[in-house]
Amino acid sequence: MSISTQPTRRTIARPKGVLLPLALLVLVILAAFTLLPGLIAPHDPIALAMADRLKPPSLTHIFGTDEGGRDVFSRIVYGTRYSLGVAIAIVFASALFGVIYGAVSGMARQGIDNLMMRIVDLFFGFPALVLALAVAASIGRGLDSVALSLAIIWWPGYARLVRGEVLRLRERPHVEAARALGVSEMTILRRHIIPFVVQEVNVRVTTDIGYALVAVTALSFLGLGANSPTPEWGLLIRDSRPYFGSAWWYLVFPGTMIMLTATAFSLIGDALASRRAA
Repeated sequence: MSISTQPTRRTIARPKGVLLPLALLVLVILAAFTLLPGLIAPHDPIALAMADRLKPPSLTHIFGTDEGGRDVFSRIVYGTRYSLGVAIAIVFASALFGVIYGAVSGMARQGIDNLMMRIVDLFFGFPALVLALAVAASIGRGLDSVALSLAIIWWPGYARLVRGEVLRLRERPHVEAARALGVSEMTILRRHIIPFVVQEVNVRVTTDIGYALVAVTALSFLGLGANSPTPEWGLLIRDSRPYFGSAWWYLVFPGTMIMLTATAFSLIGDALASRRAA
């Protein structure tokens, strides 16, 4: 059965008009958390205070405390640098390598292009999370290994995207004109192709940051990421599992931050894609 779910233009405009400013507000808050954690967090995120163990949200601890009496809000604020910072590093590193790889493949001769794309297909042949788990487990526990393992599985997507765009753009009239004037292939790539590819990459980078954040916290949740007592969001969720029945706030607030952050980046990516299409 096929049911049309195509919304009208009016129903699309209303949610975007409301949600996009909220997404930008979330990004401003995250930037403040990242740049000024000491001014925002009211407590030390590491210091133990067993007298305040598992206290519910209050004026003193607005997000409650964990099993060590540490302020959950303060740990979330400081954890932004770890979780979101690693996610951004993964996406930017993957995009940089993928853009270069895909551009070279798209401009190369057919034999070299086929070889380079078969290497990309090799990465796509493995389940992404399984491959990331295998790489992270072989390197060792830590955020560095998580970042490396996720970057390894992330760059092929950019390579394939850029290669397709290069193949499309290299036949455009302005590129053919530059080639007829004797402009070198590298100059054509740099001046007449990459500027158009960057628009597509920017949209994907913005959206991928949210996905990378979820992947980073997932690997930390599985025990391959940050070590305790590092205030990393995935580790907070992992440590909160035994106390969910008696201390709901310990799990809910870090999980809500992950959801809001991923959603905010997704909405901004959609807005950039819509703007480009328009």
